[in-house]
Amino acid sequence: MDKTSEFSFILRPSTILDGGVGVFALHPINKGTLLDIWPREQVRLLHESEIPDVLKGLCVAKENDMWSCPPQFNKMEIGWHLNHSDNANVIKEEEKFYASSDIAENEELFLNYKTLEEPEDKREEYYK
Repeated sequence: MDKTSEFSFILRPSTILDGGVGVFALHPINKGTLLDIWPREQVRLLHESEIPDVLKGLCVAKENDMWSCPPQFNKMEIGWHLNHSDNANVIKEEEKFYASSDIAENEELFLNYKTLEEPEDKREEYYK
């Protein structure tokens, strides 16, 4: 299938230990397919002091103690649930996300968090 929609993904328990929730494909997705996992208004910038510690793991650190966060933590888009892998099947290019390999039905989607350009000192230990 060469496109995705709201009917292409589902949240389930992640396949990785302590991964929490993960994003899974509901049908096969071809390499290079644009993934419909983010809305147009995908982020808001907050100062680190504005974010409860328990929610910082859902954000991406930026420069000057600013963080890229969901527009609303209680209504997060499915893309915010992508888990990290060094062998990711999702790639970010120019603020859009694409399948970097063929993705099978029921396969979990992963993003290499190192491509999010977080400052090294703000990264979680597991993906430094």
